[in-house]
Amino acid sequence: MFAAYTFLYTLGLCALAPRALLHLLTGGKYGTALGARLGRVPDHLSRCRGAVWLHAVSVGEVHAARGLIPHIRVLLPQVPIVLSTTTPTGQAIARTAGADAVFYMPLDLPHAVRAFVEALQPRALLLVETEIWPNLLRACHRAGVPIAIVNGRLSERSARRYARLGRLWSAPTSMLSAVCARTGTEAKRFAAIGVSPDRIVTSGNLKADAEALKPPPQLGTALGEALGLDPERPLIVAGCTMDHEEEKVLRAFRRVQERHPSASLLIAPRHPERFDEVEALVRNAGFACRRRTAPSDGIADVLVLDTIGELPAAYGLGDVAFVGGSLVATGGHNLLEPAIQRRPVLFGPNTDNFALLAEQMVSAGGGVRVTDAEALAREVSLLLDEPDRRHRAGQAAYEVARRDAAAGMRTARVLVRMLAPSTS
Repeated sequence: MFAAYTFLYTLGLCALAPRALLHLLTGGKYGTALGARLGRVPDHLSRCRGAVWLHAVSVGEVHAARGLIPHIRVLLPQVPIVLSTTTPTGQAIARTAGADAVFYMPLDLPHAVRAFVEALQPRALLLVETEIWPNLLRACHRAGVPIAIVNGRLSERSARRYARLGRLWSAPTSMLSAVCARTGTEAKRFAAIGVSPDRIVTSGNLKADAEALKPPPQLGTALGEALGLDPERPLIVAGCTMDHEEEKVLRAFRRVQERHPSASLLIAPRHPERFDEVEALVRNAGFACRRRTAPSDGIADVLVLDTIGELPAAYGLGDVAFVGGSLVATGGHNLLEPAIQRRPVLFGPNTDNFALLAEQMVSAGGGVRVTDAEALAREVSLLLDEPDRRHRAGQAAYEVARRDAAAGMRTARVLVRMLAPSTS
């Protein structure tokens, strides 16, 4: 199975090679830290042997890791923690997550992952959400390193896809020492794809760890001053928006301004490489626009948050939040960040990545599902019309987010039990 996987994986890399070369020459994401991706271990990892190794692909997974790292520190205070990511945006957030070292994950090629395992000699490998990389798992398994999936996320569609692989997938999943699933439903899905039920724990959602998610109040204050926000103007925050979604948000905002002419909008695109594109979209739509990093040149109706890591604080400055990736078919993004700030959470119909949480938000009255730009405009306007309703919805969203706030400690305890044979 591993030979076939490596062959197909290598073919895929070859197909991407021209694009990777272009990114290398232009400083794009595929060319970042090319040496590390090919197996050259950064020198700074030499001081972290015996670490707990957390791997988080990008921004969302790093936020989950942030909900776990403080709890590992409490239970294993002498053990270093290292954090790897795949994307540059994830790497930028990871540098604020409190790990002892941050680095790029190597490609899942036998020699590349083996070099990192040999250099780090990790005490455990924790894969955030659903990062099943067969060669990495095999390298750790051969080295006697226990492996766990934490904040395990598995949609119904992904579970069906893994199940179709049958025995081909049984080899890597059999190497997992533990799976900490977000929900009972996802725990059952992991069992259905071959993970032994006695290795599965329902631990809750790491992203709901309030202390990890909620930024210090002074960050919000500083951001508001930098943006030149007028507290008398209602603010709508649209976070993690995707390609072809900003146009819908801007159409909705135009309708909102018909009822609330003083309202302003802050858009935070999911991917930094789209900052320029989104600014152009805003200006082409006829709105006065200002970017977070640009000098203030008067009042703007639409602000573009072109920084990394400030979105949680931005949600706290808004009156109403819309979470992107949901009016387009990408599965939706983190609903917890605005909820922990006690803001009503609006989202579109595509929430496969947070299906149960979206249902809980709607049932509790803290979340509102909208189908299109017209519905988004209508619901935002209603919430701006009624401050008491807006407050109640925000509090309801917060209560849903708080339900899983102990997920970090539950997951850390699973890690300690997993390590018990090697630490006793």
